[in-house]
Amino acid sequence: MTSSAELLHQTELLVTSVRSMRDEQISEPSLLPNWSRGHVLAHLDGNALGLARLIRWGLDGNRRDMYISPEVREGDIALHAKRSKERHLDAIIASAGQFADDFVMLSDEQLAVEVILRHGRVIKVASVITLRLQEVAIHHLDLNLPGTFGPDNWASAMVDKMLPEVVSDFASRDDLPLGWIEVAGGTKYQINSAMQTGVSGSPASLLAWLLGRSSGGDLEVTGAGQLPNVPNWR
Repeated sequence: MTSSAELLHQTELLVTSVRSMRDEQISEPSLLPNWSRGHVLAHLDGNALGLARLIRWGLDGNRRDMYISPEVREGDIALHAKRSKERHLDAIIASAGQFADDFVMLSDEQLAVEVILRHGRVIKVASVITLRLQEVAIHHLDLNLPGTFGPDNWASAMVDKMLPEVVSDFASRDDLPLGWIEVAGGTKYQINSAMQTGVSGSPASLLAWLLGRSSGGDLEVTGAGQLPNVPNWR
């Protein structure tokens, strides 16, 4: 399971990046289509609060949905995207603190309670800390603040867990024209055995490319002149 220390470190990196921003940067584009950096920060705040509600479901056994509805979630993101940098910073710190305070209260028995994510996926409460780590790390990159944070800053444990999961998902589909992915000096993951093309690189670089967060300029291609286009993962 993801450790609280890993999540705390990634959250601290995020807070440092937000502190370094200028107010006018909040409304500038992020890496996500049609979302400003403010939208990304508002989403990160709302995600922490939503996952904290699932933790409280585990604590007292009373079902709580992450969000009231998809419309309310989207409306809150759009509204809160307009916050000033300082208000975004305060919200990120407060919601991260709420998540951490609630999670530490879970007993071993409560960690095994099953809860439901917003798309209907059933998980154990213990898994929310992994989901939160992924949200913080990946969306930190989406802020598109060159020189402050990159895939190499992701927690290695997160990368090691996510990379085979993402590759497995693509291998079960037919929309990524690629034979294999290979970690430089390490594991080779098959995607389509009928194809003789492959991509290799560091674990973080491969994951960032597969998640659409990198152009893959630091990856090596075998059997083709260029990297294939990667469809949306999820």
